[in-house]
Amino acid sequence: ELEVQTDYIAKIGRDKLHFQYRHNSPETRRINPSSTNIIDIYVVTSGYYDSYIQYIQDVTCTVTEPAVPSTDELTVLYQDLQTSKMTSDNIVLNSVRFKPLFGDKADEQLQAWIKVVKVNNTNTSDSEIKSKVISTINKYFDIDIWDFGDTFYFSELAAYIHSELGDIVGSVVIVPKDPSKSFGALYQVRSAPYEIFTSAATVDDVTIIDALTSSNI
Repeated sequence: ELEVQTDYIAKIGRDKLHFQYRHNSPETRRINPSSTNIIDIYVVTSGYYDSYIQYIQDVTCTVTEPAVPSTDELTVLYQDLQTSKMTSDNIVLNSVRFKPLFGDKADEQLQAWIKVVKVNNTNTSDSEIKSKVISTINKYFDIDIWDFGDTFYFSELAAYIHSELGDIVGSVVIVPKDPSKSFGALYQVRSAPYEIFTSAATVDDVTIIDALTSSNI
């Protein structure tokens, strides 16, 4: 049985208001009003990843850049995924696109010098410091830590280097190689939803300096 509620208050609100609502989907998504769905999946195959890392870390210039796996190759490789979709849906498999930073194999806009001030009175040689810095950076960019579309923050990388090499590294900065870019331009870098960061830096990109001054940054 329904009961009439009378313990409420009603007030006259504002009128003559003009309201407009707009909904814009992001560039990476499309609204599909049909009964079928196109499902884009981005994947990283272990074979392509291993080959790419060999290429990006090669300093002999003898390793060629591996070809990106095609959609057809990925469809055959992951054909079992087709059994997990609705009959009317279509799965499109896309390969990751790596986004290298710092080294000569990176885009010119993303190349940088890694400048390091070593701890006073350390017995570690400059060449060993450079090697350890590169090894630490490579560990930082391990694919298990990164995901598609992440943003790179140099402050986080610098903190990681200090935590790993604090006994030999006093300070570390990155300075763009592009003369048109100012100091700090690469302290934050975004990646696209289909990209994952990796490091292209080698020991040739690391410079040992005595102190951070306006002339060397």
